[in-house]
Amino acid sequence: MSKIYGFGNALIDIEIQINDDQLSSIDIPKGSMRHISKDSKDLLLKEFKDSICSINPGGSIANSLFAAENLGALTCFSCSLGDDEYGDLFLSSYKEENIYFKYTNEPTGVCLVFISPDGERTMASNLSANYHLSSKCINLSFLENCDYLLFDNFSLATDSGNQTVNYCLENISDKVKVCFGLADSELIVKNLNQLKKLSNKPIHCLSGNKLEHDSLDKIISMNYQNRLVSYGEQGAAINGEKISAPKINLVNTNGAGDSLLGAFVALEDKMEQEEALQKAVYYSSKVCSVSGPRLT
Repeated sequence: MSKIYGFGNALIDIEIQINDDQLSSIDIPKGSMRHISKDSKDLLLKEFKDSICSINPGGSIANSLFAAENLGALTCFSCSLGDDEYGDLFLSSYKEENIYFKYTNEPTGVCLVFISPDGERTMASNLSANYHLSSKCINLSFLENCDYLLFDNFSLATDSGNQTVNYCLENISDKVKVCFGLADSELIVKNLNQLKKLSNKPIHCLSGNKLEHDSLDKIISMNYQNRLVSYGEQGAAINGEKISAPKINLVNTNGAGDSLLGAFVALEDKMEQEEALQKAVYYSSKVCSVSGPRLT
């Protein structure tokens, strides 16, 4: 059984169904993510309160670990939360031994997930408590004995997140397989200096969609062993070997790439990579057929 440690943003996903004209008024490129202030979050919630379709625990690495746990891995997730209703909701999706966190005076982070008619998600995140992710949030005993370490580009976007990345990388042995999610194409440019530092570290699996990988390749080379690429409804590829996705009744794509990474990592030690990817694609396709970023 693989032991997978991950850290990152703890968010409550508030999914909102909107049309393309409404999406244009938000001024966030379709399919991308922007960080927003608490005031902006409150204004958007007020504007679209009648279009909210679900409220669920989210966060990209948290979603990945949820998928991995569902497929037999032993996981632990570290984060920073507010001592509030949304913090309680986030914790309710975990067994006590699967999460290690610290409370902060800031409220729990929220991600507004705008779902357009084609199922594409566009995100506006208010990080709040997530700015206080630190080494104090890390379960060192689990980290030192893990097989995999998962984190993503969102953690490189804050000073506290960068400090946490460095702390974790300094406290793992060479046997630990590091998996890194590109997360968002715009973050690749914004986090270039941090990515340059990370490029000196060996990465077992570099994960993202086609646009994110293309954006990365234009500006920097990473030291990775395996490249996991999501092609949306067309499937995914590992090191160029492509697996087609099954036909589904698409609800939305929220959490699809997250679950693809988590499922693949949980399965790759049990079978050949292509078989592991095939099962991971099937799992992430099922995520696209439900409301919310996880299978329950």
